[in-house]
Amino acid sequence: MALDFREKHDVAGTLYTDPSRRSYEALGAARGGLSVMDPRIMFGALRSFAGGNVQTSTAGDALQQGGELVMRPDGTVAFLHLARFAGDHAEVDAVIAAV
Repeated sequence: MALDFREKHDVAGTLYTDPSRRSYEALGAARGGLSVMDPRIMFGALRSFAGGNVQTSTAGDALQQGGELVMRPDGTVAFLHLARFAGDHAEVDAVIAAV
């Protein structure tokens, strides 16, 4: 998944993954059926579909919600957004500003 993300978004920096999902648990990331059944998902799905995007597959744990985390070299968190439901993403400009 990380390699696909790197290629698709032309990421030059270091990407970290956690197949054990311990970091998700430590951060309190949502996981479970309710997070993928949230009615707000439909608005994002319709907006995405109208923009010409179609989901063809799911990578990783389909019930695990992710987020965006920017950590400084000293270990402090510069930015954290935890998705509450599928499609709940941070604004790209906010993430970039934290880098």
